[in-house]
Parts: sequence; structure tokens; C-alpha cells
Amino acid sequence: MTDAPEHAVPAVSILIVAYNSRGFIADCIGSVIEHTAPGSYEILLVDNGKDDTAGFVAERFPAVRIIPGQGNIGFGRGNNLIAQHARGEYLLLLNPDTRLVDPAIDRLLAFARTRGGAAWGGLTTYPDGTLDGGNFLAIPTLSGIVQSAFGLTSAVKTRSRIEQLAEPVRVDVLCGGFAMIARSAWDALGGFDPSFLLYSEEIDLFARLKRIGGEVWLTPEVRIIHDVGSGNSQSAARMRFLYTGLMHYARRHWQGLAIPVIGVAYWIAAFRRWLVSVLLGPVSGFHRARRRALAPIVLEPGVWWRGYEGRASLD
Repeated sequence: MTDAPEHAVPAVSILIVAYNSRGFIADCIGSVIEHTAPGSYEILLVDNGKDDTAGFVAERFPAVRIIPGQGNIGFGRGNNLIAQHARGEYLLLLNPDTRLVDPAIDRLLAFARTRGGAAWGGLTTYPDGTLDGGNFLAIPTLSGIVQSAFGLTSAVKTRSRIEQLAEPVRVDVLCGGFAMIARSAWDALGGFDPSFLLYSEEIDLFARLKRIGGEVWLTPEVRIIHDVGSGNSQSAARMRFLYTGLMHYARRHWQGLAIPVIGVAYWIAAFRRWLVSVLLGPVSGFHRARRRALAPIVLEPGVWWRGYEGRASLD
């Protein structure tokens, strides 16, 4: 048995939004089955992509509940769709390009039940053990955005604090690819804001959770591997969605002159990084890729300035 029987209520509903994930989804689901207590969970998956990940999973893992897809509706909307069918007391958001190497979900569940709160998470690492960028998300502030544009703030302190973490700590934001949230808190929030399609949706979720007083906890004793298998982090498309998500968040959380100020600040930050990559591109493959990825952000700000306004799909 891989998950809770149909008549039983599982403790944890594991929600997976797949997008062209056929090449790595078996490692993800297989590792959950191998390392998680039977009968304690259910796995639900929606396929936003076009490589028939859903068909592959249905054949390989028949106990997984496949939720009919609605096209490339994005991460937040995908999870909202799955959550409508979930039965668990806790909802675990899990990226398809992650994998467990020990009973991480069991440990996170035990931590949640012991600690209390509204949401709980562990750390996600690259295969070499270093922490990936999803561990260092924060709720943005207007002053922080502007200062960062001119290089007046640094994420080094935040990164160092998380890397050296030895005890559980309260945080503002968890990595959206590995986060457990109480069903009661999810329902109170109405899940993800459906106007987000990709990037910043988890920051919005946790900002709203903080606003209603929900405690969010991170424990360093729970870790999973994140292969970032779903795409090139320096692709132009990914960078466009990243900045679109940032501006969409700004438009949902600020008003008036703050919005163009934030947009200009993001443009300046992108320009600084792009200029460095222009200068270093001749001697660095990384900077050549980043230069190409950032060029549309710098040269065509209209592609991200309005956020996801008027869009219902990433297609």
C-alpha cells in the first residue's frame, strides 16, 4: 500500500503540480513511497504540461490520485485545484523535482503536531548538500526593494543565519516546493491567490497568513533534495516569469506611487546584474547565459511591468 486507503482520512495530502515532469516524477513519488509511513498520506497530482506526466504516473503509481488538468494554469492555481480534492488534515506542497532520502515527511508531520502553528517546513538542498535559493525567501518591504536596487542591502546575513540554523525557528516564508500547511489555515486564506501564475505566489500566501496571525515554523532537522529539474534557472522565459511575479505581488500589496517606484527599483536591479554579465560574458559561460536571460527584462520592461494582469494561463 502506498497511501491511505480510500475510506480512511490521511494525515497528510501531498499536492504535486507537474509541468513536463515525466523525466523526474518517478524519483519524487518513489521516494515518498519508500520513506513515508504507509497509510498516513495520500498523493494527488495535476499535470499542467504536455508530456503526459499524468498518464505515466497513473500507469506507474496507480494509487496516486490524478486530478484532471486545465492547461498550464500555474503553480498556485494548480495547487488550489488539487486541494479541492484533498482529504488530509495537513496539505504538503511538494515540487515534482524533489526527492526524499529519509522519512522527511514523517518528521515534518511530527514536528507540526508537537510545535503547533499554521505552517511548517524544512530545508531543500541541491544534490551536493548546499541550500537552494528557495530557503531564503522573505516578505518584501518597499524600503528593502529600493535599497536592494542600489546594492545597499545584502542577503548574505539571511543566508548565513539559515545555513547555520541548529534549532527550529519562526520564519515569515517557507519554500513553496516543500511546505506543509494546516487545512484550517489553508481554508481561512482561500489557498493561493489565483491571480498569480508563477513566482511570488508563496510569498503572497505567507504574507496573508502572517496578517491573520498564523505561525510559520522552519526546522533544520527536515531536509529533502531539490534537483531543480524543471528548467534552466538562467532561461529568458524563467526570468520573465520571475519579474512578472515580483511586479504582480507589488500590485497586489501596494498602491499609488509605490508601484512605479518598485518597478523602477526592480529594473535598476536587473540592469546592474545585466551590465555585470555584459562585461564578464566574454570570459564566463554563466554570465553569457544571464546576459541573454536579463536582456528582455532590461530592454523590454513592458513584458513584466503589468504583472499577470488579464492572464489566466502561462500558455
